[in-house]
Parts: sequence; C-alpha cells; structure tokens
Amino acid sequence: MKTIARAAFGAALLTAAIPLSTGTAAAQNIQIDLMYTDPGRYSCELSTETCWISVVYLTDLTTPVTISVDGTVIGTPTPGTGCWCTPETAWIPPKGGRYTLTATQGSQKATKTVTIGDYNGLQGIVQRYLGINTGSGS
Repeated sequence: MKTIARAAFGAALLTAAIPLSTGTAAAQNIQIDLMYTDPGRYSCELSTETCWISVVYLTDLTTPVTISVDGTVIGTPTPGTGCWCTPETAWIPPKGGRYTLTATQGSQKATKTVTIGDYNGLQGIVQRYLGINTGSGS
C-alpha cells in the first residue's frame, strides 16, 4: 500500500513540475555553437574548411531554425522531434575574415561573430605549421 501511495505522490510531483520546467525553459535564449568536423582539423578556424553551425537551447522542437551568415540564409534545419537533436547546417567560409552568424526561430534569435583565418594566408600557415590558433573558432 505504501508503494502505491509513494508512486502516486511521485507522479503528482512530476505532473506539477512539468509546467514549471517548461516555463523556465521558455525563458532561455537559443545559442549558436560551432562544431568541429572530422577529418577537418581546422574546421571553424580556417577558410575552405567545413564548419557545422548548430543551434542549442531550443524550446520548440517542431519549427525550423533559420541559420544565416552575414544576412544570407544558408539553411533552415528542423530540430529532431522525439530526441534532443540540435539542428545544424554546414558552412564553408570562402575566405578569411569576420562573419556574423545568426539563428532565428520564431521570436528567439541568437547572434555570434567569428573570425576565420585565411587557409593559405599567413594566419593559416602559422596555424597549420606552428600550431598557433589565430581564428576565433568556437
């Protein structure tokens, strides 16, 4: 009898906590992350290397996320439903420089500025041959 009462009490607590956790999750802001790829050792650091832009802390797992670089849309991935999958889009920086990444989903928006080194420029050579990181990467 005590086991059933404890289970019912636990279920009641869980039911009461779900709206609270949903409410606090809605207050979080989405965030942009850069993910390194294999075998792209210099991805998200040097131009011409594939960089995966992912968006985290989403509260809506059914609406696509618009990802853009310097105002140009590069992808509109949909988060995975039924999992904690993060929507992501591949981006290959064409040249070294400063880029503004933006992710938008409904009224939520995240912006991140990154500096990408030129693969064949002095920054790229220093990083590739001397191991000194010159880009902002993740």
